[in-house]
Amino acid sequence: MIVENALVKNVDRLDEILTRGFTESGDEHDRFRSFFRPVIGVSYLVDHTIWGLKPFGFHLTNLLLHFACCLLVLRLGLDERLDPRAAFAGAALFAVHPVHVESVAWISGRTDLIACAFVLGALVCHTRRENGRTVFRLASWLLFAAALYSKEMAVTFPAIVFVSGWLRAAGNGRWRCAIAASAPFFVILGLYMASRSSVLGGQGEPLYTLEPLAWIATGLFVVARYLTLLLLPLGLDGHYPYPALETVLDPRAAIGAGMLALVGFAAWRLARAKSPALFWLAWAGLTLTPVLIFGRFGNVLLADRFLYLPSVGAAILAAYGVHAAQGSERSRRRVFATVGLAIVMLGGLAASRSRVWASDHRLFSEMLETSPHSALVHNNLGMALYDREDLPGAIDHFRTAIEFAPEYALASNNLAAALHRTGRKEEALSHYREALALSPGLMMAGANAGHLLVEIGRTEDGLTLLRETVRLHPQASPVLYALADGLHLVGRSDEAVVWLERIRAVDPEYAESFYLLGKIHFQADRLDLAAEEMRRFLERWDGVGPRAEFARNVLRRVEARATSSR
Repeated sequence: MIVENALVKNVDRLDEILTRGFTESGDEHDRFRSFFRPVIGVSYLVDHTIWGLKPFGFHLTNLLLHFACCLLVLRLGLDERLDPRAAFAGAALFAVHPVHVESVAWISGRTDLIACAFVLGALVCHTRRENGRTVFRLASWLLFAAALYSKEMAVTFPAIVFVSGWLRAAGNGRWRCAIAASAPFFVILGLYMASRSSVLGGQGEPLYTLEPLAWIATGLFVVARYLTLLLLPLGLDGHYPYPALETVLDPRAAIGAGMLALVGFAAWRLARAKSPALFWLAWAGLTLTPVLIFGRFGNVLLADRFLYLPSVGAAILAAYGVHAAQGSERSRRRVFATVGLAIVMLGGLAASRSRVWASDHRLFSEMLETSPHSALVHNNLGMALYDREDLPGAIDHFRTAIEFAPEYALASNNLAAALHRTGRKEEALSHYREALALSPGLMMAGANAGHLLVEIGRTEDGLTLLRETVRLHPQASPVLYALADGLHLVGRSDEAVVWLERIRAVDPEYAESFYLLGKIHFQADRLDLAAEEMRRFLERWDGVGPRAEFARNVLRRVEARATSSR
C-alpha cells in the first residue's frame, strides 16, 4: 500500500490517486475493489513527500491524527455542557483505550483515524449551524464529504444527524427538524455513491454470505464482543479466531441477546429521563452497523479498528457518568480517583499492546497463538520470516497455510518464492504454476514464474510470460523489474536499461532499479557509475540480504581502487 505503491511517491500522479480504487496499484487489489478512499492515498503522498519511506514520519502522522480525534471528543463533551473535568475524563479514556492501538500503531489503520476526525469535525460544525453563520454549515458538508472519501463507515453520519435532530427537537416538529437537518447530508451521500460507482464499477461479490438466522446469531455475538472489548479490553487480538455462528441457539448468541437487552433497557431509561446521553448511545449503535456486513471486508468477522468511531459514543457516555456522579466534594474525589485509576490501567494495557505491533514477526507470532488454524496468519508469519532470511521457517508456514486453504493462491506464490531462494527451482516452478492456475491475474506469480523460466534456460517462455504480465500490470514496478532483470540475465542489458528507465518514470524511488542498473554498470567495468547507483540503492534499502551485501562489496571495490590509484 505504501512501499510498493508508486502513486504515493509521485506528486505528479495525484490525479490517479483521486480517480482509482484504494490499493489498486497493489498485487491483491481485487480483494479491495469495493474501497474508494482517495483521502488516505493523499495522506500517504504527503507523508512520503516529507519523510520518504521512513516509518517514523508515518507513525507520527497517526499519533497526531489520534490526538486530533481526542481533542474533538473533548470539544463534543464540552458542547454537551458537561463539567469540563468530566469532558476531559471522557476524552482521556478515549485517548488511552487499548482497543485503539491497532488504528494508531498500524500505519494502514489511519483510515479510521482520518474518517473519525472528519466525522467529529462535521458534527462539531453541524451543532454550530444554528448561530446563522453559513461557514459552519458549509464546513460540516465538506468535512462529511472528506470523511466519506476516507472510509466507508462515514455513511452512517446522515442517520446520526437525523437521530440528533429527532431526539433534540420538541413536540410535533421532530420529524420536520430531523429531515431538514439531515437532508443535505443524504444528498452528499448520494453524490458520493455515484462517484464511487463510476470509479469502482460493480461492488464485487463478498467473500462469503450468511443465511438470515446465521447472520442474526453472528451479529448478536459480534456486537456483544465489541461491548466487552469497550468495557473490559482483555484478550485483544490482531486476528480474532471466531467463526461465524450457524444458529441462534448458540449460547454465544444468547449471551449477545442478553447484553443487547441490557443496552435496550439503558436506552429506555435514558429516553424516559429525556437525557441527551441517549444520542451517544445511538451513536455507538449506528456507527457499528457497517461492520455487520460480514464478508464484504474480506474474511474478517470483527477487528479492533472497527471500534474507533463507535467508541466516541462510549467516551461521551463515560463523561456523562462522571458528570452525574459528582455530588459532594468527597464523592467527587472518589469519582476522579476511580477515573484516574482507570486511565492508568488502560494506558498500561495500551502500552503493552503497542509492543505487539513493533514488528511483523512479533505481531503474527502473537496472532498464531490464538489463531493456529488461520491460513492468513500462517502466510503472513511466513512473509515475516522470509524478510528475516529464515527461509526454512517461512517454507513451513507457507505449506501450513496451503494445507488449511488449498485455494490460497498468494500462499502458493510465496511458497514458490521461498523455494526459489533456496535453489529448489523445479519445485518452485510447480508452485508458481499452481498459484497462476488458482488466480491467473496474480501479479507476482506471473513475474516470478517468468523470471524463473529465464533462469533455468527457458528464455523465450519466460520472457513471453513476463511481457504478458507487464501488459496486465503496466504500472507495477516489481513486474517491470522482473522483466528488466530477466533481459539482463540473458545478456540483453541495453533492453534491460530501457525497462529500468520506465520503472524510474513510474516509481522514482523503487530501490531495486538502482541495484540492477548498478550491477549492469559494474559488470561493464563502469565502476564509478556502479558505485553511484549502489549508494542510491542502499539509501532506499533496509540494509539486509544478498543484494545489500553485493552493493557494499561494489562500494568497497571502488574505494579500494581509488585508494590504490592515490
